[in-house]
Amino acid sequence: MTYRSEIDGLRAIAVLAVIAYHADDRILPTGYLGVDIFFVISGFLITGLLVNDLRNGNFSFAKFYERRARRILPVLFVVLAATVPFAYWLMLPSQLAEFGQGLLATLLFSSNILFWSNTGYFMADAELNPLLHMWSLAVEEQFYLIFPVLVLIGWKLPRKIGVAGLLALLVASLATCLWLVDASPSANFYLLGSRAWELLVGAAAALLVGRAARVPDLAAHGIAVAGLAVMVYSLVGLDTFVSTPSLATMPLVFATAAVVLFARGPVAGVLSLRPLVGVGLISYGAYLWHVPVLVFARLWDATPASPARLAGLVGLSLALATITYFLVERPFRRRGGEAVVSLGRLLVVLPAGAVALGAVAVVIMTAPLRGDDSVAGPDQMIEAKIATNYGLHEDCEWAFTLSPNCRTSDHPRVLLWGDSFAMHLAPALSVGTGWDGMIQHTKSVCAPVPGLAVVTAEYPETWAEGCIAFNEEVLAWLEDQPSIRYVVASSPFGMIHHNLLQRSGEILDSGQADAVRQSMIDTTRQLEAQGKTLVYVSPPPVTGENLGQCLATVLRNDQPHDTCDFLREDAHPANDTIFEFLRSTEPDVRVLYLDRLICPDGLCDTMIGTTFMFRDAGHLSIEGSTYLGTDKNFYEEVRRVADR
Repeated sequence: MTYRSEIDGLRAIAVLAVIAYHADDRILPTGYLGVDIFFVISGFLITGLLVNDLRNGNFSFAKFYERRARRILPVLFVVLAATVPFAYWLMLPSQLAEFGQGLLATLLFSSNILFWSNTGYFMADAELNPLLHMWSLAVEEQFYLIFPVLVLIGWKLPRKIGVAGLLALLVASLATCLWLVDASPSANFYLLGSRAWELLVGAAAALLVGRAARVPDLAAHGIAVAGLAVMVYSLVGLDTFVSTPSLATMPLVFATAAVVLFARGPVAGVLSLRPLVGVGLISYGAYLWHVPVLVFARLWDATPASPARLAGLVGLSLALATITYFLVERPFRRRGGEAVVSLGRLLVVLPAGAVALGAVAVVIMTAPLRGDDSVAGPDQMIEAKIATNYGLHEDCEWAFTLSPNCRTSDHPRVLLWGDSFAMHLAPALSVGTGWDGMIQHTKSVCAPVPGLAVVTAEYPETWAEGCIAFNEEVLAWLEDQPSIRYVVASSPFGMIHHNLLQRSGEILDSGQADAVRQSMIDTTRQLEAQGKTLVYVSPPPVTGENLGQCLATVLRNDQPHDTCDFLREDAHPANDTIFEFLRSTEPDVRVLYLDRLICPDGLCDTMIGTTFMFRDAGHLSIEGSTYLGTDKNFYEEVRRVADR
């Protein structure tokens, strides 16, 4: 195929968007859509190569997969090898074990399946996974394993039948995607079945190159300009919470194909600017390097990254990509029909590298790499401090249950109700309620706001229906519980910014704070009629940073204990929005504000003595919650608010 510099320009746009998103998602909230651009380009180029070889009569599977191996594996192995010592040095034992799983899955081109199977509300923080981005590489490699066979079959069939087969696959994958948007958003995001249509759009474009060349320049310019405009809008103007892939991302996918087909004149000139082409040439290495660089920097330095630091890390990623481009990528590729690294050496180096990295992955996953008498003890202590806070028991996380594990008394006086932000209050309540006793009814991502539930890309309408049913089950049970005197409910209340499903089945557009407020007021009155007092507890003040990881880094690196502390006035702006909303519900609703307990003098202590107050970016740790119960008399604060 003839080299087209404008395609490298598109690669540059895609990789820079992804890097900006991973560096700080506030820079480009939908920058992750750069991956969708990559998929279209990959489908276009691979199909072009296959069709060219078939047309010239020199196609072979061995030749195809040799080219793929030369393109993908050498720099991948270098990046993976470079991550191992940093992972061993900087990660906690559980993080290191997950890294080993990710390393092995990457080598087997199945990391997308691994990360899909591990998704969940309390899964490890994506910002601390140096190999999470390898999922997209797995999708492409799975596509490359299947697609050449299908192209060869289609090539031997009459052209119309072959093209119809391609379109049928595209439509089937798109239909799978649109079904999974609601049925399983994580599967939709990670798996080939719902991603293949993006690659197949690129493949279809490759079959239309001849016809596109016959389109008059003026029309081609218009199409290319419109396509580029749609691409830019998709990267900067789409809703932050858009499902991907989905109907909302279809314009980006087809616009990318349009630009690839019709980029001539001014559009081709812009995309062929030397800085863009330069970044495009190193885009594969930049994609591989940037996530480990950013993750290990976060694990090394607990302080929030400044713009200068982020710029430096991005610069380092591009520098490493440039080095590996010249020293690794180019020597392994074919140039002028020959390769700098011969096929014989390739057949030795790549399998040896794969075996070595695979062995390292297995050792990391199975062996106690750190001696119990040195690093393991402190690390395990730190992990206990940031362990998931399910409340009384993990049995209380997902569904209504009367399990003994979710109560401290057969006749409890206190009900704890809500989502994970209610769960994290259980230790504080359980040490304070004493003989009064408590019971926990909680469900992750299900605010204690009856008749309403949030609808997002990750938690679709089916999830919202389950949440509404859960809250109705709690209220129905509560009617027959005369021992319950206080109901303590909590949530981050971010639902005021999202679409909401109503009990009637109608979906309200985002920004329906009034509906949430009214439900809280109605529920307060409903429980008062039963002789019960409802107290809503605010989320804790946070900064947007992972405070639990910050504290872990501080302790591991012997940094000052106040490194992660922050002023209440410097809390994340979203925090203030939620607190303003809660204040707007008073006096009809009783609210206990956690910032008064955590930041009594305007300074929010994240570590008190050796006690971690937080376990992640928003939740209290088990010991932090216990501290609120023992030292801040949390239950007495609840009763004070209830009785006022």
